[in-house]
Amino acid sequence: MDGRPAGVPFHSLTGAHILSRLLRTALAALSLVVVLGFPAPTFASAPIKVAIIVGPVGSLTPTYLALADAAAWTAEQQGAVVARAYSPNATPGNVLAAVADANIVIYFGHGYGYPSPYGGLNTARQNGWGLQGFGARGTHGDSLDGELEYFGEDWIVANARPAPGFVMIYSNTCYAPGASEGGFAPATPAVAAERVAYYSRKVFAMGGSAYYATDFDRGAADLVGRLLVNRHQSYGASFAAAQQFVPSALTIQPHYFSVGQQIWLHRTRYTEGPANYWYAFAGNPDATPIRSWDPVAPTATLRSPAADGTDVKPSSPVTLVLSEAVSGINETTVTLTDGDGRAVPATMKHDVSTGKVTLRPDEPLAMSTRYTVSVLAGAADLAGNLLAPVSWSFTTRLDADPLAETVPIVLEPGDHRLIHFGPDGSVDDEQILALDDQRRAVATSRARLPGKSGSWFELGTGDLAGWWTAESSRAHSMGVSEEVSMPASPVTLAPNEYVIADLVGGIPAVAGEVAVRAEREISVDRRVVIDGRTHLRIVDGMPGHSGRWVEMVPAAAPDEASAIRLLSHEARTVPVRLALRDGALMFLFDSTGRVLDRREIDDQGRDPLVSDTTVNVGGSRFFVVTGGNLDGWAVADGHYVTASELQDPDPS
Repeated sequence: MDGRPAGVPFHSLTGAHILSRLLRTALAALSLVVVLGFPAPTFASAPIKVAIIVGPVGSLTPTYLALADAAAWTAEQQGAVVARAYSPNATPGNVLAAVADANIVIYFGHGYGYPSPYGGLNTARQNGWGLQGFGARGTHGDSLDGELEYFGEDWIVANARPAPGFVMIYSNTCYAPGASEGGFAPATPAVAAERVAYYSRKVFAMGGSAYYATDFDRGAADLVGRLLVNRHQSYGASFAAAQQFVPSALTIQPHYFSVGQQIWLHRTRYTEGPANYWYAFAGNPDATPIRSWDPVAPTATLRSPAADGTDVKPSSPVTLVLSEAVSGINETTVTLTDGDGRAVPATMKHDVSTGKVTLRPDEPLAMSTRYTVSVLAGAADLAGNLLAPVSWSFTTRLDADPLAETVPIVLEPGDHRLIHFGPDGSVDDEQILALDDQRRAVATSRARLPGKSGSWFELGTGDLAGWWTAESSRAHSMGVSEEVSMPASPVTLAPNEYVIADLVGGIPAVAGEVAVRAEREISVDRRVVIDGRTHLRIVDGMPGHSGRWVEMVPAAAPDEASAIRLLSHEARTVPVRLALRDGALMFLFDSTGRVLDRREIDDQGRDPLVSDTTVNVGGSRFFVVTGGNLDGWAVADGHYVTASELQDPDPS
């Protein structure tokens, strides 16, 4: 026993076995690049980590180091990061640091398994790794007087922290593939299976996915190459792809300790001696490296607009971020829909390198509309983990009138439904306001609300502040509150009596009544709201009344998206200088007259503003600023602005 205490094995290679391997290893080291012939790597978003441990094995250590370098070279060729803990520096601390977060752990060195000729099971020392001991002298010495120490399965489970799903490979290690040491009786099938079961059980206890043991020359290098080249290939297929694999030499049985795992024993002649168990596997043969190393499903996060966000600009793109590289991202798996569930045409861009997905609508989004971004089934990460379906909603900026100041309104006697909105833009409270008498109030805003028909007033009076009520003949301002045009659009008249009117000076004058006995479709091209009542101008469909107005409930009017609030655009022959009072509101309109943005102006120290254009939006006149940093912004003609014509400095 070479002075070694009784009951401790010496090393895994002896006699002719060693000489044969030394020769083949030397040849392999010279021709490694040519022999391997692996394809170029495909790099994942995070590189695979391979930890390689070489324990001290005395004079054989250079051979083991050559085998380890072959495995390291192969792994690095496939894009892996290799952490080495080689003798004479294979100390427990260095080994644990190398193994931390490793996807593959390869061990070359002495083996002390169970069953063995050296007594009963000792999990503190068996089925683990032989490393530099407390008496190591900076050499490859492997005496048991402190140069070599066995760290068993208990120590590994308690201290090693490889990555979830890691693969453990034992190379040229006694007992690990089931074979006996040289000089001892060949292992029986039962003993070989026990050895593999004991050696591998710690792997599954630690969350590992597969165990391999090989005594073949360059077996670890070839095996790590197969695992990394095709990470979708099953563990069983990788095992069977070894050049030395003989199908008839394989036996399969359930794992003794790990439920759901199998033990594969491979018994062949490999050296000059008799057939033996040189090659083994434990685990689920149908599992794959890529799924084992990446069991976590990818996720999608909405970056902008914020989930349940409000006041979103109609021109805003939608941006998602994926947690990892994902395939299958396209217009069918990432969608944008409006409040009615209709798809919004958009151009999608997926930056695989950053995981950023951008949806840019072909047209600006409608205002006062709740949109939903959905990630649907069909996308998966590189491991095949499905991207879970998820959706978020956001609400665009309210389509609000450009009010320069509060608007007096009248609440008529009766019940008024009031609604209140929460921070996410959804209705968070409702109440009924019962009035026995007419009540005067002020509105701070008049707007179209998501999913609601008609226009609504935001109340700003006392205990009603912050509540909204629908504009109607029972809750209204005085006179004309809105005038918009639209392309000739169809409207369906339900059976009823309809008042037909002429509009004279902004006041409807009754011109007659029309009795509709069955549903009738007419065409309209203009809408005006007077004293809270909605009137539509008839184009055709009602003979004798083209150009007149019919009163309708707001819900029956054409879709708000067709409304054009910009009624006229007039260039002035003489520009005007605008003097604004503090607190004046300015508005930025889109091409249809909707308010894209608004800002309050402090005129102190500001250069004079000039306007050469006026526009009529919703029935009100606005001066449009020309030049400067407010170019294109507009201010209402009224209390907050004084306009004076610019004088020509040189009348001649």
